[in-house]
Amino acid sequence: MSDVDRFAVPAHVAALEPYQPGKPIEELERELGITGIVKLASNENPLGPSPRAIEAARAALGTAHLYPDGSGFALRGALAARLGVEPGEVALGAGSNELIHLLVRTFCRPGEDQMVTHRHAFISYVIAARTHGVDAIETAVRPDDLGCDVDALIAAFGPRTRLVYLANPNNPTGAHLTRAELERILAAAPPRALVVIDEAYHEYAAALDPGYPASQPYRRERPWIITLRTFSKIYGLAGLRVGYAVADRRVVAELDRVRRPFNVSSLAQAAALAALDDTDHVARSVAAARSGLPALAAGLGALGLRVLPSLGNFLLCDLGRPAAPVYQALLARGVIARPMGAWGLASHLRISLGTPPDIERALAAVRAVL
Repeated sequence: MSDVDRFAVPAHVAALEPYQPGKPIEELERELGITGIVKLASNENPLGPSPRAIEAARAALGTAHLYPDGSGFALRGALAARLGVEPGEVALGAGSNELIHLLVRTFCRPGEDQMVTHRHAFISYVIAARTHGVDAIETAVRPDDLGCDVDALIAAFGPRTRLVYLANPNNPTGAHLTRAELERILAAAPPRALVVIDEAYHEYAAALDPGYPASQPYRRERPWIITLRTFSKIYGLAGLRVGYAVADRRVVAELDRVRRPFNVSSLAQAAALAALDDTDHVARSVAAARSGLPALAAGLGALGLRVLPSLGNFLLCDLGRPAAPVYQALLARGVIARPMGAWGLASHLRISLGTPPDIERALAAVRAVL
């Protein structure tokens, strides 16, 4: 056997483009030798973690020599009580991103089943499908706001459709499904399909738009709906990697067959449990979004840029020119944003919510670059 054969991988793995996260602050410091960097690239909470979560994680360090509770009993119980479901209807993941992959691995047959989503959706859906040799179908979006074209999505449904992934609101576009649109999709779902509604920004969306349609109420009549949520966004625990799925207990039981043991650390469980009750931190985070997003949108709009509306903690901005050079020029000024070329949006930049000084600095940098 040659070395080439020895290190060869399946064709569907060789064709993958790795996920590129937002550039870390430390990496830019090493590259350019600058400090005082503002990172507005990864939709992180500008207020930081919940103070209660920090305290709980510090306390949990005292038992870090012990394996975590593999069942996540306390956190699953607290989530179930909060959501009005049974603990057996909650699955924990190392971030909701792990659950995105677990659902494909658990329920899809490689080469036979299909995953359906729309263009410019969260890129992990397509990566998860293709990682496991599952066909990924991306349907058209509306040209005005890049939101899901419901007619096109439904037209793609068929007997091979096993998973439907929808982010509501969507990252990176910020667009969201209306209640009528969501109900149309649910009514048209094929008999074999599990419909996964990714609500990573649920807490922001519910506060910013009273008409935002959460998926949980629909599960009573449609047990094949799976809701994904995370502690990475409004709770500020992105570095600890803890998310969860709310689903029929049969779905949770099957996920338990394939998930890694101890997939959520003891520190993450303790911090998430404490953050769940930190209503003050959530309220401050919502208030920051209510004031910061309009300020950021107004500043970008004043530069003649097209800004899409968003129910998340970020905005998508069309620069009207290739975004990559603008992104690089912003880095030189110590501002990290996120170019969207990998999402098929080569002229777009996604800018996360920051503190008021961060927003001012980002706007000044964009103004100088343009």
